[in-house]
Amino acid sequence: MARFRETVRTLLRERLLDAAYELVTERGFEKLRMAHVAAAVGVSRQTLYSEFPSKEAVGEALLQRELERCLVGVQAALDEHRDDLREAVSAAVCFTLALAARNPLVKATLTSTGDDGLLPFLTTRAASAFATATAMTDAYVAEAWPAVDPVARDLAVDAAVRLTISHMVQATGSPEESARRIADTFLRIALSAGEATGAR
Repeated sequence: MARFRETVRTLLRERLLDAAYELVTERGFEKLRMAHVAAAVGVSRQTLYSEFPSKEAVGEALLQRELERCLVGVQAALDEHRDDLREAVSAAVCFTLALAARNPLVKATLTSTGDDGLLPFLTTRAASAFATATAMTDAYVAEAWPAVDPVARDLAVDAAVRLTISHMVQATGSPEESARRIADTFLRIALSAGEATGAR
C-alpha cells in the first residue's frame, strides 16, 4: 500500500509539473498562478500546496526536471567520445547549449524579467542546479578519465559548468564555437597539474 501511495504521488507530481510547464511556456512564469496549475490538473489548491509549498518551489522543480533530462543527453554525448576528453567535453557542452536554445522552458526563463521570473534559478539562485550538474560531470570524468588529477578535475568541471550556464544565459557565439572554447578551457585546467597527459 505504501508503494502504491508513493506511485500515485509521483504521478500527481508529474501531472502538476506538466501543467505548470504548459502554463509557463505559454504565458511566462510571472503570470503563473497556483490556482491555474491546480485547476489544469483538476485538484484542489491544498493538494497542490502539499506537493509544492510555493510558486518558487514549482519553478525550481520545473528547471530541476529539465536539468535531469538534459544530463541524460550530456552523458550520451560524453559516451560517444570516451577516447578523447576534449571532444567529449565539446560534444557535451554543444548538446547542452543547442538544447537550451530550442527548449521552450529555457526560452521562457531567459526572457523573464525581474525577481518574479525564473531567470534567478539560472543565476543568483542556481546553487541546486549547479550542484547537480557539477556532481554528475565530476563523477563521470573521474570514472572515464582516472588519470586526470582530482584537484585539477574539480576545478575544470567547476569552470566548464559555470561557463556553460553563462553561455546559456548570454550567448556570445554559436553553440559549436562556445563548446570549443569551453572545452579548450577545461583541458587547460584539467591538465595543468601535469599528471594527466594520458587523458587525451
